[in-house]
Amino acid sequence: MRELLSERKSRHLDMCLDRTMPVEQGRTGLERISLYHSALPESSPEEVDLTTSFLGYSLLLPLIISPMTGGSGKGRHLNRILAQCAEKYGMAMSTGSIRIMLENPEFKSHFMLKEVAPGVPVLANIGAAQLGVYPVQTVLEAVKSIDADGLFVHLNAAQELFQDGGDSDFRGWSRDIEALIRAADFPVLVKETGSGIPPAEGLKLLEMGAAAVDLAGSGGTDWVAVETLKAGSKLSEAECFYGWGYPTALLLLAYRSIMRTDKAGGEKLRGRIIASGGLRTPMDFALALACGAWLGAAALPFIRAAEQGGMEGVGQYVETLRTGITRAVVLSGARNLEAFRRSELRVPEDLQNEARALAFGTAQTAQTAQTAQTAQTAQTAQTAQTAKAVAESAATTGQHA
Repeated sequence: MRELLSERKSRHLDMCLDRTMPVEQGRTGLERISLYHSALPESSPEEVDLTTSFLGYSLLLPLIISPMTGGSGKGRHLNRILAQCAEKYGMAMSTGSIRIMLENPEFKSHFMLKEVAPGVPVLANIGAAQLGVYPVQTVLEAVKSIDADGLFVHLNAAQELFQDGGDSDFRGWSRDIEALIRAADFPVLVKETGSGIPPAEGLKLLEMGAAAVDLAGSGGTDWVAVETLKAGSKLSEAECFYGWGYPTALLLLAYRSIMRTDKAGGEKLRGRIIASGGLRTPMDFALALACGAWLGAAALPFIRAAEQGGMEGVGQYVETLRTGITRAVVLSGARNLEAFRRSELRVPEDLQNEARALAFGTAQTAQTAQTAQTAQTAQTAQTAQTAKAVAESAATTGQHA
Protein backbone atom coordinates (compact mmCIF):
# COMPACT_ATOMS: atom_id res chain seq x y z
CA MET A 1 0.00 0.00 0.00
CA ARG A 2 1.39 3.38 -1.00
CA GLU A 3 2.37 5.63 1.88
CA LEU A 4 0.18 8.69 2.47
CA LEU A 5 1.87 11.95 1.53
CA SER A 6 1.40 13.39 5.02
CA GLU A 7 3.00 10.28 6.55
CA ARG A 8 5.93 10.55 4.16
CA LYS A 9 6.48 14.21 5.04
CA SER A 10 6.41 13.40 8.74
CA ARG A 11 8.94 10.58 8.34
CA HIS A 12 11.22 12.78 6.25
CA LEU A 13 11.27 15.37 9.01
CA ASP A 14 11.84 12.84 11.80
CA MET A 15 14.74 11.26 9.94
CA CYS A 16 16.41 14.60 9.24
CA LEU A 17 16.05 15.69 12.85
CA ASP A 18 17.52 12.41 14.12
CA ARG A 19 21.25 13.10 14.33
CA THR A 20 22.01 9.38 14.46
CA MET A 21 20.69 8.93 10.91
CA PRO A 22 23.42 9.29 8.24
CA VAL A 23 21.48 11.69 6.03
CA GLU A 24 24.18 14.34 5.60
CA GLN A 25 26.75 13.78 2.88
CA GLY A 26 29.21 16.27 4.38
CA ARG A 27 31.61 16.84 1.47
CA THR A 28 30.90 20.27 0.02
CA GLY A 29 34.49 20.94 -1.06
CA LEU A 30 34.37 24.34 0.65
CA GLU A 31 37.21 23.27 2.93
CA ARG A 32 39.50 23.55 -0.11
CA ILE A 33 38.74 27.24 -0.61
CA SER A 34 40.09 30.00 1.62
CA LEU A 35 40.10 33.78 1.77
CA TYR A 36 43.17 35.98 1.68
CA HIS A 37 43.97 37.63 5.00
CA SER A 38 44.44 41.38 5.38
CA ALA A 39 46.78 42.28 8.22
CA LEU A 40 45.76 45.94 7.84
CA PRO A 41 42.05 45.71 7.12
CA GLU A 42 41.22 49.37 7.85
CA SER A 43 37.66 48.54 8.90
CA SER A 44 35.65 47.35 11.88
CA PRO A 45 32.68 45.02 12.39
CA GLU A 46 30.48 48.01 13.21
CA GLU A 47 31.07 49.42 9.73
CA VAL A 48 30.13 46.24 7.87
CA ASP A 49 26.63 46.40 6.41
CA LEU A 50 25.16 43.00 5.52
CA THR A 51 21.83 44.30 4.21
CA THR A 52 20.86 42.86 0.84
CA SER A 53 18.04 43.64 -1.57
CA PHE A 54 16.02 40.61 -2.64
CA LEU A 55 12.71 40.48 -4.51
CA GLY A 56 11.89 44.05 -3.57
CA TYR A 57 12.69 43.62 0.13
CA SER A 58 15.68 44.80 2.12
CA LEU A 59 17.09 41.87 4.09
CA LEU A 60 19.20 42.53 7.19
CA LEU A 61 21.18 39.37 6.44
CA PRO A 62 22.03 37.75 3.07
CA LEU A 63 20.36 34.51 4.11
CA ILE A 64 17.34 32.41 3.22
CA ILE A 65 15.83 29.59 5.24
CA SER A 66 15.36 26.91 2.61
CA PRO A 67 12.29 24.70 2.27
CA MET A 68 12.35 21.47 4.23
CA THR A 69 8.91 20.11 4.88
CA GLY A 70 5.22 20.80 5.36
CA GLY A 71 2.12 18.78 6.02
CA SER A 72 2.79 17.43 9.50
CA GLY A 73 1.97 18.81 12.93
CA LYS A 74 5.60 19.06 13.94
CA GLY A 75 6.51 20.59 10.58
CA ARG A 76 3.85 23.26 10.97
CA HIS A 77 5.11 24.16 14.44
CA LEU A 78 8.76 24.34 13.38
CA ASN A 79 8.05 26.27 10.19
CA ARG A 80 6.18 28.93 12.14
CA ILE A 81 9.11 29.29 14.51
CA LEU A 82 11.43 29.70 11.52
CA ALA A 83 9.12 32.23 9.88
CA GLN A 84 9.01 34.29 13.08
CA CYS A 85 12.81 34.20 13.22
CA ALA A 86 13.06 35.17 9.55
CA GLU A 87 10.94 38.22 10.33
CA LYS A 88 12.89 39.12 13.46
CA TYR A 89 16.35 38.81 11.90
CA GLY A 90 15.54 40.00 8.41
CA MET A 91 16.02 36.82 6.37
CA ALA A 92 14.05 35.34 3.49
CA MET A 93 11.96 32.22 4.10
CA SER A 94 10.56 29.37 2.01
CA THR A 95 7.77 26.93 2.79
CA GLY A 96 7.79 23.19 2.29
CA SER A 97 6.18 21.78 -0.84
CA ILE A 98 2.59 22.98 -1.31
CA ARG A 99 1.76 19.74 -3.11
CA ILE A 100 0.14 18.37 0.04
CA MET A 101 -2.02 21.52 0.26
CA LEU A 102 -3.18 20.98 -3.31
CA GLU A 103 -4.14 17.38 -2.54
CA ASN A 104 -5.49 18.10 0.93
CA PRO A 105 -6.77 21.68 1.36
CA GLU A 106 -7.05 21.18 5.13
CA PHE A 107 -3.25 21.59 5.30
CA LYS A 108 -3.41 25.15 3.94
CA SER A 109 -2.82 26.68 7.39
CA HIS A 110 0.60 24.96 7.49
CA PHE A 111 1.75 27.26 4.68
CA MET A 112 0.29 30.56 5.88
CA LEU A 113 3.69 31.81 7.00
CA LYS A 114 3.34 35.30 5.57
CA GLU A 115 1.05 36.20 8.45
CA VAL A 116 3.96 35.84 10.89
CA ALA A 117 6.67 37.15 8.49
CA PRO A 118 5.10 40.13 6.70
CA GLY A 119 8.34 42.11 6.38
CA VAL A 120 10.47 39.57 4.50
CA PRO A 121 10.07 37.50 1.32
CA VAL A 122 8.14 34.29 1.93
CA LEU A 123 8.30 31.87 -0.99
CA ALA A 124 6.06 28.91 -1.68
CA ASN A 125 7.60 25.73 -3.04
CA ILE A 126 6.54 22.95 -5.40
CA GLY A 127 8.26 20.10 -7.21
CA ALA A 128 8.84 20.24 -10.95
CA ALA A 129 7.09 16.86 -11.19
CA GLN A 130 3.83 18.43 -9.97
CA LEU A 131 3.82 21.01 -12.76
CA GLY A 132 2.87 18.25 -15.16
CA VAL A 133 0.01 17.16 -12.88
CA TYR A 134 -1.70 20.40 -11.91
CA PRO A 135 -2.83 23.11 -14.32
CA VAL A 136 -0.67 26.23 -14.22
CA GLN A 137 -3.59 28.33 -13.01
CA THR A 138 -4.15 25.98 -10.08
CA VAL A 139 -0.55 26.40 -8.98
CA LEU A 140 -0.67 30.18 -9.37
CA GLU A 141 -3.86 30.43 -7.34
CA ALA A 142 -2.40 28.22 -4.60
CA VAL A 143 0.64 30.48 -4.26
CA LYS A 144 -1.54 33.58 -4.04
CA SER A 145 -3.92 31.94 -1.57
CA ILE A 146 -1.17 31.81 1.06
CA ASP A 147 0.03 35.37 0.24
CA ALA A 148 3.47 34.13 -0.79
CA ASP A 149 5.81 36.58 -2.51
CA GLY A 150 6.94 34.05 -5.09
CA LEU A 151 7.52 30.38 -5.78
CA PHE A 152 10.44 27.99 -5.70
CA VAL A 153 10.28 25.09 -8.16
CA HIS A 154 12.46 22.32 -6.85
CA LEU A 155 14.31 19.81 -9.02
CA ASN A 156 14.74 16.45 -7.30
CA ALA A 157 15.26 13.83 -9.97
CA ALA A 158 17.72 11.81 -7.87
CA GLN A 159 15.34 11.69 -4.92
CA GLU A 160 12.40 10.68 -7.10
CA LEU A 161 14.33 7.77 -8.62
CA PHE A 162 14.99 6.28 -5.19
CA GLN A 163 11.67 7.16 -3.59
CA ASP A 164 9.09 4.41 -3.23
CA GLY A 165 6.43 5.40 -5.77
CA GLY A 166 8.47 8.39 -6.94
CA ASP A 167 7.78 10.24 -10.18
CA SER A 168 10.50 8.95 -12.49
CA ASP A 169 9.37 10.46 -15.80
CA PHE A 170 11.26 13.74 -16.09
CA ARG A 171 10.26 14.53 -19.65
CA GLY A 172 8.76 17.98 -20.02
CA TRP A 173 10.20 19.52 -16.86
CA SER A 174 11.87 22.38 -18.75
CA ARG A 175 8.72 23.01 -20.78
CA ASP A 176 6.51 23.05 -17.70
CA ILE A 177 8.81 25.39 -15.79
CA GLU A 178 8.96 27.82 -18.68
CA ALA A 179 5.16 27.78 -19.05
CA LEU A 180 4.77 28.53 -15.35
CA ILE A 181 7.27 31.39 -15.48
CA ARG A 182 5.51 32.96 -18.44
CA ALA A 183 2.11 32.74 -16.76
CA ALA A 184 3.18 33.92 -13.30
CA ASP A 185 2.86 37.53 -12.20
CA PHE A 186 5.19 36.91 -9.28
CA PRO A 187 8.85 35.76 -9.13
CA VAL A 188 9.54 32.12 -9.90
CA LEU A 189 12.84 30.73 -8.63
CA VAL A 190 14.33 27.30 -9.30
CA LYS A 191 16.39 25.16 -6.95
CA GLU A 192 17.94 21.74 -6.81
CA THR A 193 17.65 19.58 -3.72
CA GLY A 194 21.25 18.48 -3.28
CA SER A 195 22.72 17.39 -6.61
CA GLY A 196 23.40 20.84 -8.04
CA ILE A 197 22.43 22.88 -11.09
CA PRO A 198 25.36 23.05 -13.54
CA PRO A 199 26.02 26.45 -15.18
CA ALA A 200 24.63 25.53 -18.61
CA GLU A 201 21.28 24.63 -17.06
CA GLY A 202 21.37 27.52 -14.60
CA LEU A 203 21.81 30.00 -17.43
CA LYS A 204 19.04 28.26 -19.37
CA LEU A 205 16.65 28.69 -16.44
CA LEU A 206 17.55 32.36 -16.07
CA GLU A 207 17.02 32.90 -19.79
CA MET A 208 13.56 31.36 -19.37
CA GLY A 209 12.85 34.14 -16.89
CA ALA A 210 13.59 32.54 -13.52
CA ALA A 211 14.19 35.26 -10.93
CA ALA A 212 17.07 33.30 -9.38
CA VAL A 213 18.54 29.81 -9.16
CA ASP A 214 19.56 28.05 -5.98
CA LEU A 215 22.53 25.85 -6.89
CA ALA A 216 21.96 23.38 -4.01
CA GLY A 217 25.09 21.34 -4.58
CA SER A 218 25.97 18.05 -2.95
CA GLY A 219 27.42 18.00 0.53
CA GLY A 220 24.35 18.64 2.65
CA THR A 221 21.21 16.59 3.18
CA ASP A 222 21.36 13.60 0.83
CA TRP A 223 17.84 12.74 -0.28
CA VAL A 224 18.97 9.51 -1.93
CA ALA A 225 20.15 8.41 1.51
CA VAL A 226 16.95 9.66 3.16
CA GLU A 227 14.71 7.72 0.79
CA THR A 228 16.83 4.60 0.98
CA LEU A 229 16.99 4.60 4.76
CA LYS A 230 13.28 5.40 5.05
CA ALA A 231 12.44 2.39 2.92
CA GLY A 232 14.74 0.18 4.98
CA SER A 233 16.42 -0.95 1.79
CA LYS A 234 19.74 -2.69 1.63
CA LEU A 235 22.40 -0.10 0.88
CA SER A 236 24.27 -2.00 -1.81
CA GLU A 237 22.24 -0.63 -4.72
CA ALA A 238 21.82 2.97 -3.57
CA GLU A 239 25.00 3.58 -1.61
CA CYS A 240 27.03 4.23 -4.75
CA PHE A 241 24.66 7.12 -5.52
CA TYR A 242 25.25 8.85 -2.19
CA GLY A 243 26.71 12.27 -2.90
CA TRP A 244 25.52 12.18 -6.52
CA GLY A 245 25.97 15.47 -8.33
CA TYR A 246 28.26 18.48 -8.13
CA PRO A 247 29.81 19.52 -4.81
CA THR A 248 28.76 22.98 -3.71
CA ALA A 249 32.27 24.44 -3.91
CA LEU A 250 32.76 23.23 -7.48
CA LEU A 251 29.48 24.80 -8.57
CA LEU A 252 30.21 28.11 -6.87
CA LEU A 253 33.62 28.35 -8.51
CA ALA A 254 32.16 27.44 -11.91
CA TYR A 255 29.54 30.18 -11.72
CA ARG A 256 32.19 32.55 -10.37
CA SER A 257 34.38 31.85 -13.41
CA ILE A 258 31.52 32.90 -15.68
CA MET A 259 30.80 36.03 -13.67
CA ARG A 260 34.46 37.07 -13.82
CA THR A 261 35.32 36.23 -17.42
CA ASP A 262 32.12 36.11 -19.49
CA LYS A 263 30.48 39.53 -19.75
CA ALA A 264 27.14 38.34 -21.13
CA GLY A 265 26.89 35.35 -18.81
CA GLY A 266 28.04 37.38 -15.84
CA GLU A 267 25.32 39.97 -16.36
CA LYS A 268 22.69 37.22 -16.27
CA LEU A 269 24.09 35.70 -13.09
CA ARG A 270 24.85 38.71 -10.90
CA GLY A 271 22.37 39.05 -8.09
CA ARG A 272 20.53 35.88 -9.11
CA ILE A 273 22.63 33.08 -7.60
CA ILE A 274 21.68 31.50 -4.28
CA ALA A 275 24.16 29.11 -2.69
CA SER A 276 23.12 26.07 -0.68
CA GLY A 277 24.14 22.48 -0.20
CA GLY A 278 25.84 21.71 3.11
CA LEU A 279 26.28 25.29 4.33
CA ARG A 280 26.49 24.93 8.09
CA THR A 281 29.22 27.08 9.64
CA PRO A 282 29.70 30.86 9.42
CA MET A 283 32.73 30.23 7.20
CA ASP A 284 30.64 28.08 4.82
CA PHE A 285 28.22 30.96 4.32
CA ALA A 286 31.05 33.51 4.09
CA LEU A 287 32.86 31.52 1.40
CA ALA A 288 29.65 31.12 -0.59
CA LEU A 289 29.16 34.89 -0.57
CA ALA A 290 32.83 35.49 -1.40
CA CYS A 291 32.36 33.26 -4.46
CA GLY A 292 29.73 35.69 -5.67
CA ALA A 293 26.48 34.20 -4.37
CA TRP A 294 23.79 36.77 -3.61
CA LEU A 295 22.36 34.78 -0.71
CA GLY A 296 23.42 31.78 1.31
CA ALA A 297 20.73 29.22 2.12
CA ALA A 298 20.20 26.18 4.29
CA ALA A 299 17.37 24.15 5.76
CA LEU A 300 18.64 21.44 8.11
CA PRO A 301 20.68 23.55 10.59
CA PHE A 302 17.81 26.00 11.00
CA ILE A 303 15.12 23.39 11.55
CA ARG A 304 17.33 21.44 13.97
CA ALA A 305 17.98 24.64 15.91
CA ALA A 306 14.23 25.29 16.01
CA GLU A 307 13.49 21.80 17.31
CA GLN A 308 16.19 21.92 19.97
CA GLY A 309 15.87 25.49 21.18
CA GLY A 310 12.81 27.13 19.65
CA MET A 311 13.16 30.78 18.67
CA GLU A 312 16.04 31.23 21.09
CA GLY A 313 17.95 28.35 19.53
CA VAL A 314 17.44 29.68 16.02
CA GLY A 315 18.38 33.17 17.19
CA GLN A 316 21.66 31.92 18.64
CA TYR A 317 22.50 30.16 15.39
CA VAL A 318 21.64 33.24 13.32
CA GLU A 319 23.83 35.41 15.53
CA THR A 320 26.80 33.07 15.01
CA LEU A 321 26.25 33.39 11.25
CA ARG A 322 25.98 37.18 11.41
CA THR A 323 29.10 37.52 13.55
CA GLY A 324 31.11 35.02 11.51
CA ILE A 325 30.24 36.50 8.13
CA THR A 326 31.03 39.99 9.44
CA ARG A 327 34.42 38.88 10.76
CA ALA A 328 35.25 37.23 7.44
CA VAL A 329 34.41 40.45 5.60
CA VAL A 330 36.66 42.47 7.92
CA LEU A 331 39.59 40.04 7.91
CA SER A 332 39.55 39.76 4.13
CA GLY A 333 39.98 43.52 3.83
CA ALA A 334 36.56 44.18 2.32
CA ARG A 335 34.31 46.91 3.67
CA ASN A 336 30.95 45.75 2.40
CA LEU A 337 29.20 42.82 0.80
CA GLU A 338 29.61 44.17 -2.70
CA ALA A 339 33.39 44.17 -2.34
CA PHE A 340 33.35 40.86 -0.46
CA ARG A 341 31.53 39.13 -3.32
CA ARG A 342 34.46 40.10 -5.56
CA SER A 343 37.07 38.68 -3.18
CA GLU A 344 40.17 36.99 -4.48
CA LEU A 345 40.26 33.40 -3.29
CA ARG A 346 42.94 30.81 -2.65
CA VAL A 347 41.84 27.80 -4.70
CA PRO A 348 43.90 24.68 -5.55
CA GLU A 349 44.75 24.56 -9.24
CA ASP A 350 43.03 21.23 -9.85
CA LEU A 351 39.77 22.47 -8.35
CA GLN A 352 39.96 25.72 -10.30
CA ASN A 353 40.56 23.85 -13.56
CA GLU A 354 37.65 21.51 -12.88
CA ALA A 355 35.40 24.49 -12.19
CA ARG A 356 36.42 26.18 -15.45
CA ALA A 357 35.75 22.97 -17.35
CA LEU A 358 32.29 22.78 -15.81
CA ALA A 359 31.67 26.44 -16.62
CA PHE A 360 32.92 26.56 -20.19
CA GLY A 361 33.45 22.99 -21.36
CA THR A 362 36.75 21.17 -21.64
CA ALA A 363 37.69 22.48 -25.09
CA GLN A 364 37.07 26.12 -24.25
CA THR A 365 38.81 25.74 -20.91
CA ALA A 366 41.85 24.32 -22.66
CA GLN A 367 41.74 27.18 -25.16
CA THR A 368 41.49 29.71 -22.33
CA ALA A 369 44.41 28.08 -20.57
CA GLN A 370 46.42 28.10 -23.81
CA THR A 371 45.64 31.78 -24.33
CA ALA A 372 46.78 32.55 -20.81
CA GLN A 373 49.95 30.51 -21.33
CA THR A 374 50.65 32.31 -24.62
CA ALA A 375 50.18 35.66 -22.94
CA GLN A 376 52.48 34.62 -20.10
CA THR A 377 55.13 33.41 -22.57
CA ALA A 378 54.92 36.67 -24.51
CA GLN A 379 55.24 38.67 -21.30
CA THR A 380 58.26 36.63 -20.24
CA ALA A 381 59.89 37.13 -23.64
CA GLN A 382 59.19 40.86 -23.50
CA THR A 383 60.70 41.05 -20.02
CA ALA A 384 63.79 39.21 -21.20
CA GLN A 385 64.12 41.47 -24.24
CA THR A 386 63.80 44.55 -22.07
CA ALA A 387 66.41 43.25 -19.67
CA LYS A 388 68.77 42.56 -22.59
CA ALA A 389 68.27 46.08 -23.97
CA VAL A 390 69.00 47.59 -20.56
CA ALA A 391 72.16 45.52 -20.24
CA GLU A 392 73.35 46.51 -23.71
CA SER A 393 72.64 50.15 -22.95
CA ALA A 394 74.60 49.93 -19.73
CA ALA A 395 77.52 48.34 -21.54
CA THR A 396 77.52 51.08 -24.19
CA THR A 397 77.39 53.76 -21.53
CA GLY A 398 80.32 52.14 -19.78
CA GLN A 399 82.33 52.16 -23.00
CA HIS A 400 81.64 55.88 -23.58
CA ALA A 401 82.60 56.67 -20.02
